[in-house]
Amino acid sequence: MEYPSWVLSRKRKRTAIERHGDNYYLREVSSVWDKDKHRARKISGKYLGKITAEGLVPPKHEVVLYNLTKNGITVKEYGATQFLMDLNKDIIDLIKKYFPNDWREIFVFAAFRLLRNSPIKNLDFLNTTSFIYDTINADMNGRLIGRLLRELGTERGTIIEFLSNFVTGGEYLAVDLTHVFSLSENVVSEMTGYNSKKDYAPQVNLLYLFNLTRSMPAYFRTIVGSISSVSALSRSIKESGIKDVVLVGDKGFYSINNVNDLEKEGLHYILPLKRDSSLVNYDTVRSGDMRRFSGHFIFERRPIHYYSYSLDKRKVFLFLDEKLKTEEMKDAIQRANDEEKSKDEQDKSREQFYEMNHRMGTIAIITDLQTNCGEDVYSFLKQRVNIEQLYDTFKNTLEADRSYMRDDYQLEGWMFINFVAILLYYKIYNLLVDKKVLKKYSIKDVLLHLERVHKLKIGDKWITSEVPRKTANLIEKLEIHITNDQRS
Repeated sequence: MEYPSWVLSRKRKRTAIERHGDNYYLREVSSVWDKDKHRARKISGKYLGKITAEGLVPPKHEVVLYNLTKNGITVKEYGATQFLMDLNKDIIDLIKKYFPNDWREIFVFAAFRLLRNSPIKNLDFLNTTSFIYDTINADMNGRLIGRLLRELGTERGTIIEFLSNFVTGGEYLAVDLTHVFSLSENVVSEMTGYNSKKDYAPQVNLLYLFNLTRSMPAYFRTIVGSISSVSALSRSIKESGIKDVVLVGDKGFYSINNVNDLEKEGLHYILPLKRDSSLVNYDTVRSGDMRRFSGHFIFERRPIHYYSYSLDKRKVFLFLDEKLKTEEMKDAIQRANDEEKSKDEQDKSREQFYEMNHRMGTIAIITDLQTNCGEDVYSFLKQRVNIEQLYDTFKNTLEADRSYMRDDYQLEGWMFINFVAILLYYKIYNLLVDKKVLKKYSIKDVLLHLERVHKLKIGDKWITSEVPRKTANLIEKLEIHITNDQRS
């Protein structure tokens, strides 16, 4: 779509122009990688105003706030931070218990990591322009926060005691490690690394364990880049005190050496196999006789068929997803009939389709779990998305995968703050799931709307600003109440 030059002149980096009728509007945008669609997905952000030939007209509520401030009325953000405090009273109490002298700074830092991806240098500004400063009076001076991170990093034992509150009860899932890139020369644990994205920046590894029953992270650990993931996972699980963790890897994780190492360490695993693996027996699928399958179940309203067989002390499960098979067949046929291909290329594609047809729609895994229930195994496999979403939150929502911490201790403290931020994130996530509105609202949507609720100081009295209509609708649907409680 072509826009007039006076409209295009207002576009800046990370913004998008929207047209509604004859009017033009400007909005912040960002993007995340969609693993299912294998492409970037746009995320709409803050509305910046209406574009006119005379310039950009800010949103009405921002004009009102500006006029209030100009007239000597103090305006502070209130809704989002108060919501985080009210929703996370249990987490605040735990932080108070284990870090009684620093709980204010830890919570406020984590809150602004979630709200604004805030680095240390912006904390003091965000804190003093929010009503949370008047509520709990945290000191977010940059030098003090730098020292706080280093002190937290020296208290791994206390951090483990804090984490122990999240590792009790339930089933636990772990996947292979993700990477954190360190841009400091003084982090001893970093190693010049290489990952699937061919990034050779100095890096340390990060491991999370996820509590499936409570739907939230339970444990984290930063790991020296040169230590193998199996030995690191084993030591981490022992440190956490969790029993019966199931490692769910990706297709690239399986190897006979990795499996032997996992079994030697006494770790349970579910590892996908590549479709051309010699361990996968397709005879039952090839036969087309559904009576030869071991069982069937419904997963997300689609039928899944499966059968299993033993390989020594291990088991291989082969799942057949009819919907996935239909989609893969459609894609293969379209590629085979691509008019831009030569006749020889089309014939080759059709031959590959006939040869590979029996593999389409299948997912094969190898596991040491002694069960015949394919539904349980498949459920564990699909729960991998929880950890992937957690790492996505860490990297894209918090933008925490690049660290400028000066040493190992600061890095450990930085990871702890981000772990607390992720706890806050999942509390909102679980609220959206509980209220059945996750398809309509994202965590960012909730926080963005609530940030529009302000506290106004007129004379010596604080009052709450009017709540915008859309924000009021969200508050009603989530059944939340932004209180006026004062904490000390």
